[in-house]
Amino acid sequence: MRSSTNKQRGLALITVLFIFALVSLLAVSMQKRQVASMAQAGATFSRTQAMLLAISAEDIAKAFLKLDAKRDEDQGEKWDTAVELWNQPVTTELSGTEVFINIRDLQGLFNLNSLAPEKSVDDAELAKTRFERLLSNLSLPSDASASDIAAEAKGWFDSNSSNSSNYQNLTPPYSSSNNAFSHPSELMLLESVDRETYLVIEPYVTALPFDTQLNVNTTHEHILQAWDAQFELADAKATVGEVRAGSCGLEVRADHVFKEITDFFNYEHIAKLADKTKKPNNKWDDQKFTVLSQYFSVFTQIKIKNDSGNTELILESIIKRDMDDQFIGVVYRDFSRKIKDISDRLKIVRC
Repeated sequence: MRSSTNKQRGLALITVLFIFALVSLLAVSMQKRQVASMAQAGATFSRTQAMLLAISAEDIAKAFLKLDAKRDEDQGEKWDTAVELWNQPVTTELSGTEVFINIRDLQGLFNLNSLAPEKSVDDAELAKTRFERLLSNLSLPSDASASDIAAEAKGWFDSNSSNSSNYQNLTPPYSSSNNAFSHPSELMLLESVDRETYLVIEPYVTALPFDTQLNVNTTHEHILQAWDAQFELADAKATVGEVRAGSCGLEVRADHVFKEITDFFNYEHIAKLADKTKKPNNKWDDQKFTVLSQYFSVFTQIKIKNDSGNTELILESIIKRDMDDQFIGVVYRDFSRKIKDISDRLKIVRC
């Protein structure tokens, strides 16, 4: 009887110890889950906070661009130039959060969608020649061909192009879009453009509606020089330099600018090509140029410092500003950008 009682007591003790161990394991597991959940909730909160701040900064950029257009309208100075305040980066700090905003004008870049034969096959062929000339001026990798890239980019719009069948034999297979580029990164879908090549091209190109005009006040000498084989690079540098002399700010804004397209065509380095403007199929069509901009790229960087670590978010917003229609809004957002994208790599025209 005593032995049986001892065994029962021993079994009860083992059972109690087992239950205690099981409860302890459950408690530890629950504690770990709670810590993980709290960390996840904190990260989600910080990420959400960063996104809200980025959208707010985007609204500030929109208000700034709208104010700039309103000021131009009120003062009868309806032009945009690279020496203006909007072309300078802005950094501020609010309660431990750093906000960085950098705006660049997209209408000073080469528009990839000008390669589309929307209105004229001749215009598309001329755009291809200009794109090839632009690429030839860039420091492309040794294995990249400017002529191949330009031809393949133009074929991206053509459903009958042989390039499409080449894409369908790749892994994974795909077809050319036969539509306008929605973002310059689509260039990497071309067989002739790898990532290294694209990074060289990206600062000089954009993807806007096919008939978007080139702003002569904010363009780059390589882009302007590509317009005509007879246009020397030194002359292109002198032309863009005319609108970027002096320091940044409103006080010099009216001194260094092409106020009208006629001013651009009367400028000495453009005027010597004036005979081409009188031909029916001229290369210097004044309808292709402007002194105003409607499309801007806004890069926003948010850095939040807290006890759980730092949260960083980068947003690129493509903003359209059309004061004739009283519209300013976001047409594209990209949350995949990196810190190096908002550095000097992409902004080739600075204040």
